[in-house]
Amino acid sequence: MKRLLTALVCLLAAGALFGAGQPEAPEVAAVDMDAMEAPMLAALVEAGELPPVEQRLPAEPRVVQMVDSLGQYGGTWHRGWRGINDFHCFGRLIYEPVLRWPRDPADPVQPGLARDWEWSEDGTELTLYFREGLKWSDGHPFTVDDVIFWWEDIETDTNITPAIHAEWVVAGEPMELEKINDTTITLKFAAPNGLAETVGLAFHGNQWPLGFERFGFFAPRHYLEQFHPRYNSNATYRDFEDAAWEYNTERPAMTAWTIDEWETGSDYMIARRNPYYWAVDEAGRQLPYIDEIYFYLVDDNAAINTLALGGNLEMQHRGIDFSQISVYREQGDRYNYDVYIWNAASASALTFFPNQSYPEAKYRELMQSFDFRRALSHSIDRDLLNRIMFIDQATPRTITVVEDSALFQPEYENVYGEFDVALANELLDGLGLQKGADGFRRFPDGSSLELVVETQSASGPQADGIQIVTESWEAVGLRTRVNVMSRDVYWPRATSNQVMIATWGTDRGLVPMIDPIYQFPFDERSWMAPSWGTWYKSGGAEGSAPNEDMRELMDLYDEYRLTVDSDAQLEIAREIVRLTSERLNVIQTVGQAPAPAVVHRNFHNVQREHTADWLIMTPGTMDPAHFWMER
Repeated sequence: MKRLLTALVCLLAAGALFGAGQPEAPEVAAVDMDAMEAPMLAALVEAGELPPVEQRLPAEPRVVQMVDSLGQYGGTWHRGWRGINDFHCFGRLIYEPVLRWPRDPADPVQPGLARDWEWSEDGTELTLYFREGLKWSDGHPFTVDDVIFWWEDIETDTNITPAIHAEWVVAGEPMELEKINDTTITLKFAAPNGLAETVGLAFHGNQWPLGFERFGFFAPRHYLEQFHPRYNSNATYRDFEDAAWEYNTERPAMTAWTIDEWETGSDYMIARRNPYYWAVDEAGRQLPYIDEIYFYLVDDNAAINTLALGGNLEMQHRGIDFSQISVYREQGDRYNYDVYIWNAASASALTFFPNQSYPEAKYRELMQSFDFRRALSHSIDRDLLNRIMFIDQATPRTITVVEDSALFQPEYENVYGEFDVALANELLDGLGLQKGADGFRRFPDGSSLELVVETQSASGPQADGIQIVTESWEAVGLRTRVNVMSRDVYWPRATSNQVMIATWGTDRGLVPMIDPIYQFPFDERSWMAPSWGTWYKSGGAEGSAPNEDMRELMDLYDEYRLTVDSDAQLEIAREIVRLTSERLNVIQTVGQAPAPAVVHRNFHNVQREHTADWLIMTPGTMDPAHFWMER
């Protein structure tokens, strides 16, 4: 309650922040193109407290291409934040991996901390060339020893990481590292590693850890060694975790801003510029432009929207509620902000997962029937769902990727997605599922048939959609029951193969091969067949063996994993998407829903057109370090 009141107070203060009523056009300060660093840092240099900027930058800094314009230094960027478990509210602004996702999803990965990289001819060795002269936020040199420390003392230390992440294990063997010099390192694999560039270095290749997520590729050895039991007999692993935690304001980082003010019980957090940040604009001026980011601590998304509607957040996408889009637009002129409508990288906002590995034999056989899944799909009025859930702003579709994905194939966008009740009834009749006197279908042996849909969605657009779909299935004679439960009950049931038809959304629609849980049974989160996913994940040691169709997809992904040629990978991935979409392994409804972002009119270099996806750390690929504010 205290946090919500804080948010409301902030809204009442909107007049003080941006002026009540219609604001005057801001007075734009002249951009000093001769200033190669922020004034606040220049003052520290002048006082002898900081080395000159040319000594703080690497020999080959990363040059950030402007979205719109060169910017000016200064300003505070305000955001709404739901606390330490909402780390992505900050983490996506400091996306600084070894290699980077591109702004255009059709492009290959880009240089990051590594200025270049090359594969050996047989695809078993990847050499990374880091930028010479990189420095941590405390000024200490960054070298490949920070990568070796992560591997030897974090990733392969079972006290910290129970099992090595899959992208670093090939043909059952963990990778080996060879240090060439302080800026060059070679990663060696037992076979070609097709996941190293994308999963390992562009997605997971940040500083360890990423908030509560246990991924990474480097860590500040000079700082963390003192807390590691291997190097300090008085230290504990709890000490190490506390020191490595993102919210530790003493821990060095390689990011544009570092957390400077935060303590438990506070109602705000502040991140300030890193004086050793290693990227520059097109004029060679050190980034970031913005001095600091101020995070209001609030209870929930409702409080974030309260702040945003009052003009208190200069730029925010996370937590912005599309259902309030008309209110945002009405308030925009008053508080001097615009609403950018991005696309969500969700192939479907509401997806049904007929469980092909369901324990009960009769239902398992039914879920494995392609004609049955077709009948489920053809009985859904996707236009009606779009109207009810998204006021006709989404797209009826069945393909498992979004249009901006390099894997998108327009001929499969809505395959078997036409609303055709007659065809649905014909397909069900053909399976011998005849209707009884009560109008509901029975198994061919005469036993009763009841579909059970389980969900955590008790209210909101998704719950409305589930009701519409289940009523549609009952209209073709399929008795359907919906069980609603809390997430902490639902998730374990779904992942342990207990749910007949699960519901969720199919995100991961932009770069799905990073985590292909909706393409085939990849692991227990693949609710089209969790037991088969467990079988695949465990190498056949657990779960149950898949049918031929699913095994074909698994084999294709195995081929993808062992391919380092990007063109060959693309063709394999497109084939996986085609097959799983054609086979309706998941029943999708409407996707590419609008993803609104609120952007103040004094805030620049935010892309107006973008497909938002957490896998690419939206808005991280836009380079938030070059966002700037008129003052």
